[in-house]
Amino acid sequence: MSLPLYQLEIVSVGKFVAGYLQKHKLILFAEPVPSDIADYCAVHRPGKFNGVLLPGQTVKINDIEYRISAVGSVATTNLKQLGHITLSFDSANCPELPGTVHLCGQGVQEIHPGDRIAFYS
Repeated sequence: MSLPLYQLEIVSVGKFVAGYLQKHKLILFAEPVPSDIADYCAVHRPGKFNGVLLPGQTVKINDIEYRISAVGSVATTNLKQLGHITLSFDSANCPELPGTVHLCGQGVQEIHPGDRIAFYS
């Protein structure tokens, strides 16, 4: 696999993240996270992202790879500026919301500090 476009390591997990994972969604946000949304997010340190998110690319969560099926209109911008996107494990071909990246495959059951996520072209 080539070098990642963006990679991150989870540093903290909000108390409502497990509920969203049951709905096949994972909300990511880079530090610093506004306090009113931190409970809903898997938080990571900010990184540099110079690419563009596109359908057909790959997201790797720990050792599991997912193909991107759709990308919302502001997902790339949000990832670059805030480290914030929602990953939706539903294989949708049309973005549900502007900041959502849709992935093919079974969603993760849990997420923990130290877990790694990488985006590949």
